Amino acid sequence: MATGGLTSGEVIAGSFSPAGAFPVVEVFRDEVIATGLRPAQWVLVSFLVTFGCVRAYTYAVRRGWGPFGNLSVRGVRVHHLVPGIFLLLGSGFLAIAVDATLPWWLWWLTPTAFGVGAALTLDEFALWLHFRDVYWAEEGRRSVDACIIAACIGAMVALGLPFWARVIEESTPVFGAAIVSWHSLSLVAAAWSLAKGKWVTAAVSIAFWPVGLVGGLRLARPRSLWARRLYGPGKTARAWARFPEDDREVVPAAPAPDPATESVR
Repeated sequence: MATGGLTSGEVIAGSFSPAGAFPVVEVFRDEVIATGLRPAQWVLVSFLVTFGCVRAYTYAVRRGWGPFGNLSVRGVRVHHLVPGIFLLLGSGFLAIAVDATLPWWLWWLTPTAFGVGAALTLDEFALWLHFRDVYWAEEGRRSVDACIIAACIGAMVALGLPFWARVIEESTPVFGAAIVSWHSLSLVAAAWSLAKGKWVTAAVSIAFWPVGLVGGLRLARPRSLWARRLYGPGKTARAWARFPEDDREVVPAAPAPDPATESVR
């Protein structure tokens, strides 16, 4: 059926605009690109850049590439979490306790210091979790996991709830319902992965729930809430075989004192 020289298919095609139905690109342009980097976004950028640079530097040190080496002061090895802690303390104190207004061209100093400090500190998360240097050991994987989780949380904060609220508000009812459903599934998948002890999978699934679905369907980590409450002996044994590194993450307790030795003392 023609309407004003156009077929009904052309009318429908002309009246439908994917950008108008799902305006995420337009909102991103208005809320992020047009406004420039805000403090939360600057924290995220500085965190990601620092994490990448630190990993590249430590890898070069391990391989013996270039003039790079570990930092030592009077024979004491200084891990990079030390300046990271000082940066976190300094930027946090400056942001909370000091009522100082920086010049407009220095507004980025505090969020940059916080992002750099967070990256330096979390990159050695496994060290302050196990109280020993496990950076390149199997347990050191926890540092990468912690940085991935922090980056995912930082991305959510940087993008912000108002961003998605505006996208839903300006979308058609169908696309708005699809966005709400997507995020609802993401929360369910993240909770499922958390119950199975998969922290990184849970963090990624907040943005992309199929990752959390895969993590939830697969075997839980043996020390997770899911395994302790729902697994029998057979499945628990399978979980230990699948995740043997979980057993090495337990710091052995100090041996009990020998009574004979104690009496001599």
